[in-house]
Amino acid sequence: MVSKAKCLEKIEALRDDVRAMTDIDEPDMINETAARLKGLNYTPPVSVGLDTFLTFTTAGLVREIDRIIDLPDAEMAHLGGREKTGIWAVKLEHVSVLVFYFKELAALRRQVPEAWDEVDELYVHD
Repeated sequence: MVSKAKCLEKIEALRDDVRAMTDIDEPDMINETAARLKGLNYTPPVSVGLDTFLTFTTAGLVREIDRIIDLPDAEMAHLGGREKTGIWAVKLEHVSVLVFYFKELAALRRQVPEAWDEVDELYVHD
């Protein structure tokens, strides 16, 4: 079982990663990318609604991370895995998934061709 302190340390590093993304919060960029992804039925496996996720700013994602951290254990317990890993590991997993897909979303907002190629491969050409 991973300790609460170790999980919080890893979560803080993920928060720092998000805070470092300073070039992706322009509203037109957010709305354009979100509209294009919705049109493709883009569905990342994140724990928040799609509309919310696609329009997160970096500050909004940091607030969501904080919300997950503050969730009572009982609300996290239904997600499973706590018997083997503990509630804090479950919280870390949810935060890690959010940050992973937010980094992909950031690349899409920056119009990185390889990022769009991957989305097209998964959602258009299948």
